[in-house]
Amino acid sequence: MHILHIALGGCLRAPPVSYGLTPDTGGHIAYVLEAARAQACQPGVEHVTILTRRFHDPALGSIHDTMHEPVTAKLSILRLGPGNNPYREKDAACLDVPDLTRRLLAYMKQRACRFDAIHAHFADAAQLALGVRAVVPVPVFYTPHAFGLDKLLCGAPRNAALYRRIARERHALTHADGVIVSTRDEAECQIPRYDSPDVTTRLRLIAPGAPTLDPAPASHGARFLAPFLAKPGKPLILAIARPVEKKNLLHLARCYARSPQLRARANLVILAGQHIGLREGSEEARVISGLCDLRRTYGMEDCMALPPAHDNADVAGLYRYAARSKGVFVNPALHEPFGLTLLEAAAVGLPVIATDRGGPIDILAGTGHGLTVSPDDAPALTEALSQILASPRLWHGFSRAARERAGLFGWQSYGAESLAFYRSRSPVSGRTVTGARSSTDPLPMRSYSDPAPRPPSGTLPSDVTGSRLCLPAIVGAEIGA
Repeated sequence: MHILHIALGGCLRAPPVSYGLTPDTGGHIAYVLEAARAQACQPGVEHVTILTRRFHDPALGSIHDTMHEPVTAKLSILRLGPGNNPYREKDAACLDVPDLTRRLLAYMKQRACRFDAIHAHFADAAQLALGVRAVVPVPVFYTPHAFGLDKLLCGAPRNAALYRRIARERHALTHADGVIVSTRDEAECQIPRYDSPDVTTRLRLIAPGAPTLDPAPASHGARFLAPFLAKPGKPLILAIARPVEKKNLLHLARCYARSPQLRARANLVILAGQHIGLREGSEEARVISGLCDLRRTYGMEDCMALPPAHDNADVAGLYRYAARSKGVFVNPALHEPFGLTLLEAAAVGLPVIATDRGGPIDILAGTGHGLTVSPDDAPALTEALSQILASPRLWHGFSRAARERAGLFGWQSYGAESLAFYRSRSPVSGRTVTGARSSTDPLPMRSYSDPAPRPPSGTLPSDVTGSRLCLPAIVGAEIGA
């Protein structure tokens, strides 16, 4: 079996990956690499290839202008694109999809290469995969990772690019042979908003595993923080996220700034991507500027750290140092599709406080290593932080649960379950694809617990409610919307 993953955004390369190097170099890249590696280790898999966009930018690394990059003996990265192709962020990179489709088909013909399954990550990759399927029969699987409708719920400005993204997502949900999601929230709340025909018959919930942390010890994290804090021995309140509004980092910083008790008891450390090279006026630059302004306004230069650069060893060292300091990890996002950072914290025994919107509900139902709070309830976040930091008994209970249950989320099981799903949606003979609208019985979803279905959180804008999505004409006909 030869599997093709497609992930076009960000700086995807063989590890170590510089997460946060660009706004699109985030958790989905860890997911793709770990998923592909797990599948490559499964019996019956000949090879796994990851297709990404080729570009030329010396500041981001010459490897991204290299067509072939081996990862393991059975896993490799393929980069396609014209020479001297510039790096583009997500919305602009969608313009390359027709060219990439032609290039992939030409590559397959030239190499006599056939794929048994294509797994697309995000809707732009699904558009490419479906373009290939129109020429060469091959089943297409789609993992959304995040949704444009979620951005609207979180207050993102309405514009042509966002509406085009929403249309691409609905097209992918409608026409993919299978859809793989990570959480019940995606399956029960987010996907139904798209009103995609028969999607439940093609849906499978498969939990990803915990990311593999660098082996850097807690002492590495202590050395990394030493220049930023006056009293680095205090417990750490740690947050690691891209500096975008959706991650709600300013909310966390304000809660900390306005609580003299928290400031006296703990240090706040926010690792918000790589600050060097941010475009002036970008969302990322605005969030970083807002965090710096808060630190200055409240005189927190000695207790609030905003490291401008980091690598994988620094991240791992900070997790372990936060655990050693009896601190807490916080994910305050307005909505979190899954929450891989919560699993990273669990792997080192670090208690967490997470948003109650999205994937963290599923994760904490399984691990029990922390609390959830509403992302717009400042008193609740302040109280949750105070409870965990002030109670050794509570902290140790959460830490013990983290260490005991982090193994519930494993990439080996993901590899086996995803391959079984591929095969269940792929005819054995003739490699003919039956299409997305088959009338098979619904496939069972793996879940962590079986609570009653929760209603979608938030209120949808008027132009995306009702029985069907009402997308403006600006979405473009190129995706068949």
